[in-house]
Amino acid sequence: MRKEYDLKALKVKRRGVLPGLRGKTADRAKVRVTIALDRDVVEHFKEAAAQRGALPYQTQINQALRQVIEQPDAQALKSALLQDKDFIRTLAREVAQR
Repeated sequence: MRKEYDLKALKVKRRGVLPGLRGKTADRAKVRVTIALDRDVVEHFKEAAAQRGALPYQTQINQALRQVIEQPDAQALKSALLQDKDFIRTLAREVAQR
């Protein structure tokens, strides 16, 4: 160890949100977790990440999870559409034309 260090040349590595940004981006701050996923799921995202210009696989998994939580409740939408007589008539016409 040295007796003295040049603190001006010291590079500080910082983790997490910068102090000046705390509270402003708290909902988007990354949190490190340990999670067990099926091997084929991880391989799927790793293969996608291997493509040129693709995002890292962890980012892709995060985006897929975000899509799921931000989309409207699919079951509620399905129930509403099945109750809508105009939708059923229009759908029946479309199916008949094909």
